[in-house]
Amino acid sequence: MTPLSHPSLKAMAVFWVLAAFAAGALATGLWISSQRAWQAHLDRAELTGELLFAATESGAPMPKALQAHPLSATEAAHAEAGQFLLLPEAPRPARITHIPVTGLHPSGTNAPQALVRVLSPSLTYPVARLNSGPDVTAQEMFGQITRLLSTYCGTPLVVMRNSQGQWFRLSGADLWSCHATPPDLRLQAVILGGFALLALLIASARVAQRFRDFGTRLGQRQMQGGPDIYEDEGPAELATIVAAVNQHLTTEKQRLAKRLMVLSGVSHDLGSPATRLRLRAALIEDDALREKLTADIERMSEMIDGVLAYTRSELDVEAPRQLSLGALVEALVDNYHDSGQPVEMQPVADIESTGGQSLFSSRTGHGHLGARQILVTARPMALQRAISNLVDNALKYGRRATLRLEASSREAMIVIEDEGGTAQPELIAALVAPFERGGQEAQVSGHGLGLTIAATVAESHNGHLRFAQGAQGLRVTLTIARSL
Repeated sequence: MTPLSHPSLKAMAVFWVLAAFAAGALATGLWISSQRAWQAHLDRAELTGELLFAATESGAPMPKALQAHPLSATEAAHAEAGQFLLLPEAPRPARITHIPVTGLHPSGTNAPQALVRVLSPSLTYPVARLNSGPDVTAQEMFGQITRLLSTYCGTPLVVMRNSQGQWFRLSGADLWSCHATPPDLRLQAVILGGFALLALLIASARVAQRFRDFGTRLGQRQMQGGPDIYEDEGPAELATIVAAVNQHLTTEKQRLAKRLMVLSGVSHDLGSPATRLRLRAALIEDDALREKLTADIERMSEMIDGVLAYTRSELDVEAPRQLSLGALVEALVDNYHDSGQPVEMQPVADIESTGGQSLFSSRTGHGHLGARQILVTARPMALQRAISNLVDNALKYGRRATLRLEASSREAMIVIEDEGGTAQPELIAALVAPFERGGQEAQVSGHGLGLTIAATVAESHNGHLRFAQGAQGLRVTLTIARSL
C-alpha cells in the first residue's frame, strides 16, 4: 500500500474529534433533557400538593394525581394517638417521618398547624430541605412536602391532619411511585461521554503505539536483525516514514553488497599475481631482498583479508542466537593454548545477579551465576572475531593476555588485560579508526583494522569498547547487551 492509501493523522484526528464532539453533544442533550423532565415532574408534584391542601381546607375539587381519603373513626383514633403502625396499610417495619405543616393562611391570619406523617419501609425523608420561612404559607409548604416525596420513588403510607383536625390518607402513586418518575438518562449520558472519551484515548494510544513499536524495532535492528522490508501499517505519516526507511535500508544494503563484491573481486584478482610474486621472490638469490618482498606480499594479503572481514562485520550477515559467553571465551582461550600462546582466563567467581521485585512482595530477588550461566544473545562468529582481535593486540603489544568475565542483569563484559606496562588509554581509543596503528607498528605486524572490527561488533551488540590503565598494562573492556 502506498502512503496515500492510508488515512492521515490529520484526517483521523478530525474524525475522532468530530465523533467525540457528537457523542458529547448527545450525552449533554440526554443530561439536559433528564434534568428538565425531573424539574417538570417535581414542579407538577409541588403544584398538585398545593391544590390538594387547598381542597382539604376548603372542600374544593381534588387534583386527579393526588387524592385525600378520610380515615375511618378507628383509624383516625389510632392516628390521633400516634399509633400509625396500627393503620391497615402501614409497612412492617416502618420508618416514620414527622412533618409539621406551618405557615401563614392565605387570608393572612395565623392558621392552625397541619400534620403530615410518612411511613416508609426503608427511608427517612430529609425534612431539613423544606423551606419554612416566615413568608412561606402552609399551602406552599405542603407543596414542598409533595415535591420532596416525589423526589424519592417508593410506596410510602402518607397520612395528614388538616387544620380542622380531620385525618386523611393520601393516594399519590402517580407522583411518587417508581413508575411515575420520568426516565433518568443521566447515567446513560455519563456512560456515553465516558465511552466517547475512552474511544478517543484508545485510538490515539494505538496510533502512538504504532510509531513507538516501529521505533523500537528499528532501534533493535542492529542487535537482533530485522526484515528487509518493513510493513507500512498505520497512518499516512507512519507509512511515509516506513517507506523512507525501507528505501534507505535497501540502498545501504546494496551499497555494502557492492563494496563487498568489489573487495572480493579485488582479493580474487590479486590472488594470482600474489602467487606469481611469491614464486618469483623465491628465485631471488639475495636473502635480505627476498625476505622483504615476501613480507610485503604477505602484508598486502592480510590487509585485503582484514578489509573483507570489516565489511562483512558491517553487513551483519550472521543471525544472533543465545549462547554461553563463558563457554565461547573458554573455547577461544583453549585454541590459543593449543598454539602455545600466553593467554590465560581468570577463574570466574560466582557473579551476584539482582532480579526484579516479586509480584507479591516488595523484596528484590538475588542469585549467583557461574561463568557458563552467563547467557547472551549474540552473533558467535562476529563476537569471537572481536575477542580474537583484542587478544591478538594484547599479545602484540603486551606480551601476555589475561581474560575475565563480568556480568550484570543487562550487560556482559569481557575484560582483556596485557602486560605492556604504562599505557595511554586515550591514545589507544583513537586507534579504533580504520587503518590507525600504534607507535610500535614497525616492530609488529598488522594492518590497523583489529580495533575497528572489535568496536563495530560491540556496537552491533548494543555495546561499546572501553580502554583503561590496568595493574600491569592496558585493560580493554568489551561490553555487550545480554538480551535483545
